[in-house]
Amino acid sequence: MKITRIYPFPAKSFFLFGPRGVGKSTWVKEFFKPAVEINLLSHQVFLQLQNNPSLLEAKLNPIKKNSWVFIDEIQKLPSLLDEVHRLIEDKNLHFILTGSSARRLKRGGTNLLAGRALTHKMFPFSLYELKSHKPVKFYCTYGTLPIVLKDADLVEQTLYSYVETYLREEIKEEALVRRLDQFNRFLQIAGSLNGQVLNYGNIARETGRSSAMISQWYDILEETLIGFRLMPYRPGFKVREVGHPKFYWFDPGVARVSAQIDSHDFGSLEMGSALETLVLNELRIYQEYSRKLKPIFYYATPGAGEIDFVIELRPKTINHSSEFITLEIKVSSKWKSEFEAPTRALKKFAGNQHKKMFGIYLGTDRLSKNGFEVYPLMEFIKDLFAGKIF
Repeated sequence: MKITRIYPFPAKSFFLFGPRGVGKSTWVKEFFKPAVEINLLSHQVFLQLQNNPSLLEAKLNPIKKNSWVFIDEIQKLPSLLDEVHRLIEDKNLHFILTGSSARRLKRGGTNLLAGRALTHKMFPFSLYELKSHKPVKFYCTYGTLPIVLKDADLVEQTLYSYVETYLREEIKEEALVRRLDQFNRFLQIAGSLNGQVLNYGNIARETGRSSAMISQWYDILEETLIGFRLMPYRPGFKVREVGHPKFYWFDPGVARVSAQIDSHDFGSLEMGSALETLVLNELRIYQEYSRKLKPIFYYATPGAGEIDFVIELRPKTINHSSEFITLEIKVSSKWKSEFEAPTRALKKFAGNQHKKMFGIYLGTDRLSKNGFEVYPLMEFIKDLFAGKIF
């Protein structure tokens, strides 16, 4: 299955971050055809450059100015960035620096090239890229990782292998956790809570660890790009607003397998969170594609329900109010008016600040009523990437 990625091609040096298996190396090699490739997963190459970072210049001396140099898994050797910085300045070379973890680069004030390299992200396949080759339920169950989808007969085995060999080994390799058995239990719980509001105290009781430790473990998942916290939107409309974050995994299939849920036992509740994860993935890819880096939140008030996503178009300042749009996602082939209740309640408080109201569902009809626009999933994605949503 040949899928064309939609990511823009930067014209200068850049970092490209994303979990393993999303296709970073394949994309770089195919579209940039770098003059030199340096893979820090190679133990021999890693040891050579760790012991003598200046060897990088010797490796690059034969190539011409303005050539592209590809260094894979740069987080394994952050000290190499000082040499990269110098070679950008002195040799006029362009570097592509990929990594599956931003944690090591963030620690200790690592040289991030002082603006001489852009920062980009890569995600699993977008449904826009896949053009809906399979039913949405398939992608909710198995996710959209390229390494998983390349062999349709082995998707479940590949996912289990990914979780075992990558997630746990990544944590072990970075020496981030002393008790891997306890962390493995945490991964199972975190997978089952994909897309749910976090309560560190409840998770702490399940794992036998402190709430502070649970928060740190979620930090690890964020910094190793396994997922990220979605913060609550709190515009302060004189109502009591929820203040706890949610956590979404980067891929619904990886979340399911981490939770140890068999594909045959994947119920409607899990499907709802998985569909939200897919839509959030589309939003984040669109942000990367368009460079419209608008903050994404969720919104909730006790007893009034939740709004899945709030996209802030304009932040609140001294001189003007915030402006935002909202998205409600439903695993349903029929759209019901009650789905709109939390969004319309927010609209009453927000007025003109609430610019657009969208619903996304698994039906086939496009609907519009009193300012609420309802889209079939793939039609929404098409309009999103056409720049018609924001």
